Amino acid sequence: MIVIGVDVHKQAVTAVAVDEAGRPLDEKTVPVGSDQLVGWAAALGDERLWAVEDCRQLTRWLERQ
Repeated sequence: MIVIGVDVHKQAVTAVAVDEAGRPLDEKTVPVGSDQLVGWAAALGDERLWAVEDCRQLTRWLERQ
């Protein structure tokens, strides 16, 4: 399983993917609201777990994906 940690800011979102041992696999920064993040994550594999900080005013768009 791949874990994707997401750090959200007003203008951009940075995500880091790690494997089961915690080794970094990839990193991506996109503008808030961009579909690029979901496409990037899909290319990493089928089993993904998202870890998103609770910042609803900034992450609502990602939660709807």
